[in-house]
Amino acid sequence: MHPIKTTRQCLMAVAVAAALPATAMAEAPPDDPGGMVNVATIYYGLDAVTWDTSKWNWKANHDMLFMDHLLMGDLQRGARGSNENDFIAQAYIPSEHYTGDLAESWEVKQDPLRIEFNLREGVYWQAREGVMERREVVAEDIINHFETMKASDRYIPTYWDFIDEWKAESDHKVVAYLNEFNGNWGYRIGWGYYDGIMPPEWHNLSGEERADWKNATGTGPYMLTDVNRGREQIYKANEDYWDTTTIDGETYDLPLNDGVVYNIIKDESSAIAALRSGKLDIHESIRWQFVEELKKTAPELEFKSALKTEGTYIALRTDKKPFSDVRVRRAMNLAVDQGAIQQSLLNGEGALLNYPFSQRWESLYTPLEELSDNAQSMFGHHPEKAKELLAEAGYPDGFEFDLQVCSCDPYHTDMVALLQAYYEMVGVKMNIKTLEYGAFRSQMRDENQADGYLMDNGEGNPFSVLRKSYLTDQTWNPAFYSDESFDQMWNTALHETDVDKQNEMLREMNEYIIEEAVPQVWLPTQEFYIAWWPWVKNYHGELRVGAVRPAPIYARIWIDQELKEEMGY
Repeated sequence: MHPIKTTRQCLMAVAVAAALPATAMAEAPPDDPGGMVNVATIYYGLDAVTWDTSKWNWKANHDMLFMDHLLMGDLQRGARGSNENDFIAQAYIPSEHYTGDLAESWEVKQDPLRIEFNLREGVYWQAREGVMERREVVAEDIINHFETMKASDRYIPTYWDFIDEWKAESDHKVVAYLNEFNGNWGYRIGWGYYDGIMPPEWHNLSGEERADWKNATGTGPYMLTDVNRGREQIYKANEDYWDTTTIDGETYDLPLNDGVVYNIIKDESSAIAALRSGKLDIHESIRWQFVEELKKTAPELEFKSALKTEGTYIALRTDKKPFSDVRVRRAMNLAVDQGAIQQSLLNGEGALLNYPFSQRWESLYTPLEELSDNAQSMFGHHPEKAKELLAEAGYPDGFEFDLQVCSCDPYHTDMVALLQAYYEMVGVKMNIKTLEYGAFRSQMRDENQADGYLMDNGEGNPFSVLRKSYLTDQTWNPAFYSDESFDQMWNTALHETDVDKQNEMLREMNEYIIEEAVPQVWLPTQEFYIAWWPWVKNYHGELRVGAVRPAPIYARIWIDQELKEEMGY
């Protein structure tokens, strides 16, 4: 990797560096930095379910380091620049933090209402034997991707209905013509789920062929070269990748490393041991129980803590008795001592309220103390009141229900016994049904889950969180919640062009769900830790630059091999 230097780039880099906090100053890599980056990712215990982006899109965005999107989050807004964004959010990027990915520039225009994307020239699809030859990306490729994804049997109703037509106005200009403004367009078509662009040659394969990793290809910083189920995914650097990064006045081709290894480790203790031994360079999801020990046994490790981007709750089937009665749903919250769970399982860390909206969204999030007294009471422990509500609803002697829980999350499996005991105190018998990850997710995806479903749900972005979790007949509405007035509120906010008005509408919907709808039992959200060794360079604990998308972050990491050897690893 040879640096490309221009006078203008050097001056710009010096100006940016001068504005950075001391902790964010990047160390310049050698001319050929290299090294394989071994990662236990934020989802380190979960294998890839499929390589077909239309079937399992959230995991695809995380696993497919070979994909690019039209847009992404600008990492210069993070620790390496202005420090406005920690890039921890699962799927939330303020519009002012967008930067170009496959699209070099973009613009929303009127008469007719449209979004114009100017594509980068000189971006090439990776060749895959039996699938496609190396060739340049053109506008028709973008159109084919979105049209094919919309035709998928997993297409989310209304997701792209604001788009009348895609047109290629040249080889490197693609235009989405709109029938109405959509305030969430960046997420929907720019950097969100379903937006990792795959070539027509791949889309034309059979379903079985698309699910095969050996056929997967894209334009991203890495090529998928090996998959060992239950063990690892191996990505090698794409030497044909288009992007660069500037460090200390020198511009380098990306990626700065030789590749990335996703380590699939089902056992939590084994993952910690792998980090301690230096087998892992980065571990992105460590529970507090292991941090103090690691600080003693591996004091050189660097740590960053963050509130988990997923809100934890029990989704209650509002379409069926007993949970069709809001009094029962309130009772289910009042029966649980969330504060005691937070102290016993999270060591007092985490947060009691983080869903449906994230505490990171300062303009949208309503703190607990600002909610109504009725809403606030649900985050306390009031078993007698719970009994009163159950009796009013016709269940003076309680009832029995099944709770499904995934074996993949230690926090959840630790919690269920506590929940069971709390519910027994108010006469409710909870039967615990533990499922492996694939079966657990498929139950909800196929609308076949039990009346209670213990889950995490990502903070997404404001519109997507409200849509997927509470809008009528949505694919990922685990509580089967349906409210015509709420649907209308959401639709009105989606098409509001005034950002301040839109934010107020979203805040009101968030409060409505908590105060009036109560479709779930809110539970403490975890604090977690990211850890990495000092030999991991140009890394600041970032996790995502789009919807669960880490590839551009990994591409900027290099491994100081000499330092690693000096430290005895």
